[in-house]
Amino acid sequence: MFGVKAKEHTQALDDASSWAAKTAQTIGDATSLVKDAKQQVDALLREFDADAQTLANAAASSTDPGAEMQARAVIAGMSAKYAKEAADIVNAAKGRLTELMSGMDSTAPASAPSSGPLGTRASGTGGSSGGGGYSGGGNTGSTGPAMTFPPSDQYGSGTQIKLPGGQTVSAPNERAAIAVRAALSRLGLPYVWGGTDPNKGMDCSGLTQWAYGQAGVKVPRTAATQTVGQKVDINDIQPGDLVIWSGHVAMYIGNGQMVEEPHTGDVCHVVPLRTSNAGEPLLGVFRPSA
Repeated sequence: MFGVKAKEHTQALDDASSWAAKTAQTIGDATSLVKDAKQQVDALLREFDADAQTLANAAASSTDPGAEMQARAVIAGMSAKYAKEAADIVNAAKGRLTELMSGMDSTAPASAPSSGPLGTRASGTGGSSGGGGYSGGGNTGSTGPAMTFPPSDQYGSGTQIKLPGGQTVSAPNERAAIAVRAALSRLGLPYVWGGTDPNKGMDCSGLTQWAYGQAGVKVPRTAATQTVGQKVDINDIQPGDLVIWSGHVAMYIGNGQMVEEPHTGDVCHVVPLRTSNAGEPLLGVFRPSA
């Protein structure tokens, strides 16, 4: 009898030790998640501040009497866009933290206390005291496996562009054509907020910056600052032109279509040309290759 009980106690100690080790790993994972989330939120705030300051400076130096009012409207639209990005970060991290805690509970020995709801501390008797839950998360361009993409030359050469549907269109110059072919070569690439990795994930402005970089044309990093080159009328839009809102950018590819990295949870895709985007102010159509 004594030997049986000793064996049971030894097994219980082994189970508790294993669970403690897993708990420590879970805490480490959660800590890393929170740290990464804070870094991304801080980067989001810095990006917003930089874009807003750029627009404010441009309005201050403009001779247009309506420039200041327009800048305020654009910044207000940007604020809403960045607020949505922050909400996405919060929800993504909360879901991941919940998964971590559920995994810990599923391997806990019978005598272990429940971890309790997210954002609380459960005591051994079931009571709890408030514990502030941290929300954060999101994605970065340096995580996840690299993807395989077709060579961009399958979309034509020179100023001619072969679209995915089989049509052939002409770009205003070869630089624009190269940018369009580069962007199309990333179809299926996951949207990653702040992402600039063409093999793992990019955001909307990351895609357009990278695509034009393949053509030797440098454009700024964020959507609101990619208003470079020649501004053109929407009726004169040509392949390679950028359609830019206060917080989003897409590239026109011809045949009434544009390519874009849309939002978290989606991938780079081709959609019909539009001038609206979640209520954001349209800054215009710009031709970086001009």
